[in-house]
Amino acid sequence: MPVQRGRQTAPRGTLRACCAGLIFCSLAASALGADKPQRIASINVCTDQLLITLVERERIVSLSHLAADPYSSWIGPEAGGFYLNHGVAEEVIGLDPDLIVTVAFSFRPTVAVLKRLGYPVMELEMASDLDDIVTSLRLLAEAVGETDRAERLISAFRAQIGEHTYQGAGPRPLFVSYEADGWTTGRDSLVADVARAAGFETLGDRLGFSEGRRVSLEELLFLQPDLMDLGHPWDEPPALVSESLRHPALAQLLKRTATIDVPDPLWICGSTRTLEALAMLRRARDNLSLRPR
Repeated sequence: MPVQRGRQTAPRGTLRACCAGLIFCSLAASALGADKPQRIASINVCTDQLLITLVERERIVSLSHLAADPYSSWIGPEAGGFYLNHGVAEEVIGLDPDLIVTVAFSFRPTVAVLKRLGYPVMELEMASDLDDIVTSLRLLAEAVGETDRAERLISAFRAQIGEHTYQGAGPRPLFVSYEADGWTTGRDSLVADVARAAGFETLGDRLGFSEGRRVSLEELLFLQPDLMDLGHPWDEPPALVSESLRHPALAQLLKRTATIDVPDPLWICGSTRTLEALAMLRRARDNLSLRPR
């Protein structure tokens, strides 16, 4: 948030909608009834961003503490005035929420306790492509009673995806997101889907891996990317994982390679602001001269 598939399956968005729908069926009646929930708590940075897009501030009692972290979330200054939680069951219970939202992998002990006590908890899947963002918006909108607002957002979102999607033919330049310790995302990721929409081939496409993994500097030098994004260096305080970004060979590669700095919060999580990452990559694609290989 578009991928290669070896067999015919239901679209990922449909499967995720079904799974999240089953989870949602177990919510308390107050969250599913005619009245909109008025005390909503998010305990994950990704659901923070979806929630604040759909719901008035007055109905949100808490966001996750990462909402205020500029390296993890675009909410930043907007987090002021919210109680910022750390995903601990006791503090969430103390907020007296009528709906708690998170992602499926997050704070499992907290989620288990909250469900056992009867609190309505909605778990969304992490977006791994642009269609997943639409799915999550619709599911959350149903839970918070903002389906009309969500459909307006989705309509504008899809229109802008169409505007920024690259339609040209021919070979595609290689885009590499290369982070601390040589980490890169695979082809089944939101970063990869955005890059493909903008007109690039990704490292996962080229090397055939789906999940994120470490790519050696030797591999990178051999592949000679056309565009690179180094992400946040995470060097404060100093860390050994950041040393790979200071290697002299990488410095030489960067002298002859176009670079881009997409703010991590735009695509760590899927949100309507992921469009900004797509627009940045599309501009870079339009300005890039494809180097002969």
